[in-house]
Amino acid sequence: MQIQLYIYLLFAVGSLFAVFFAPPTFDRPFLVVNMIAFLLVGGMFVYHKFRKHGTICFDMFFVPSFFLVNYAHAVFIYPDDGFLPAFRFATRGYLIPYAVAVAQTGIACYFLFSSLFEKDVQPALQLRHEEPPAAAVNRVTYINVITTSILFSYVFVFRVVQGYYHIWPRLMTVVLTLIALSWYYQAQLLEKEEHGWLVMLKHNKLNILAALMFSVTMLSVGSRGQVLFLMFMLLPIVNTYYFHIRLKVLAPFIVVGVIAMGLLMLTRGTEYNIFQVSFGEAVKYGIDILLESPNILWMLLTDFVVNAKTLYESIDYTQVNGIIWGRSYIVYLFVFIPFGGSVLVKLLTGLDGQDLFSGYILTEYAEADYGLGTNLIADLYLNFSLPGVIIMMSLLGYMVTHFEKPISKYGAFLYLSFFANCIYMVRGDIFCWLTFFVYFVIFDWLMRLRIQNASEPAPPVS
Repeated sequence: MQIQLYIYLLFAVGSLFAVFFAPPTFDRPFLVVNMIAFLLVGGMFVYHKFRKHGTICFDMFFVPSFFLVNYAHAVFIYPDDGFLPAFRFATRGYLIPYAVAVAQTGIACYFLFSSLFEKDVQPALQLRHEEPPAAAVNRVTYINVITTSILFSYVFVFRVVQGYYHIWPRLMTVVLTLIALSWYYQAQLLEKEEHGWLVMLKHNKLNILAALMFSVTMLSVGSRGQVLFLMFMLLPIVNTYYFHIRLKVLAPFIVVGVIAMGLLMLTRGTEYNIFQVSFGEAVKYGIDILLESPNILWMLLTDFVVNAKTLYESIDYTQVNGIIWGRSYIVYLFVFIPFGGSVLVKLLTGLDGQDLFSGYILTEYAEADYGLGTNLIADLYLNFSLPGVIIMMSLLGYMVTHFEKPISKYGAFLYLSFFANCIYMVRGDIFCWLTFFVYFVIFDWLMRLRIQNASEPAPPVS
């Protein structure tokens, strides 16, 4: 472990050196050297985490996602990137070496501080915490089934939604958090010897029904992100309390999932979306598009690759306009007020919440005709430049490794919130987990409200 720590320190110093001596023009050999260094050190880091925690750990998903977002376009695609919508307008290639070096410095600090503060612990969520009252378990389970049934009927029975449309995103965040909370509650009620598929099915019949109805509804209207959030929230619970998920089992699901999400992305904006043609026709059309393209892999991974554009634009923006001093994080000051953050931001600043969002700022700056989204490193750089990247990525490494073994239910809520964003955080911002955590705390309190542990005669529903 001591040797690994020195390697991470050397990697961090070398990456910082690369920032200050990055070439002023696009230089592929420089980028390839950086990528190889990342693959070697990052591979060692992920292997260590895999040996320690198994397949289901935050870094098994976070680190590969970081590679796709920050290295793939620069090393493998540029300048022949016209097939990606985000790159159909000018990309300042001379910024790319510096941008990659900044990103690498950030991930190097993450590796270093994650290793520096690592504990000698068992897999995440292993310890039992406070057992929830049976009435609270029943309450959240019934709420989930009723809510997801209404949502399912809204789309499939009453056919209110026709076409791809993100249904009340903040409300959907509430629903998926409640579903995950119900699964967590049920897991706390297990006896020590209870494990396996059958035990999971026995204790979670209604939870499984709610999760399926929610996922099918969200996918049918094109909201892939909500389904991924829920899936990644549930993975550590299932892996810890019911059965260990092995890589050889998970890998096929990842491959199928990437292909399915890619096909949905390719078809939802065309006349061959599943609302206008049959499922088979939509799939055939998507496959035909992929087979006709020489860039089939990158088209499937578009949602990761395009966020490199945001990184380049953030650096260009700060060179022209300076940093924004944390402005895009103001909305998180009010996240503890469900649905109230945008209203309070408007009252205090006179701006809508989206006007403070770094993706919106960069979209306006680049004069793009659609939202560019954001990027973890780009967002930090836009707000606080290189010192912000170094400090905040170091803090992230410390927090993730510290809460891999929570000692309270709030620690468990925090880790589940991190895990929900294990791939999204790389293409989001560093506080994207905070909404989930606050909702966990609020709804855990509401589910227990006016319930006395001593007077719980009814057993929890499954």
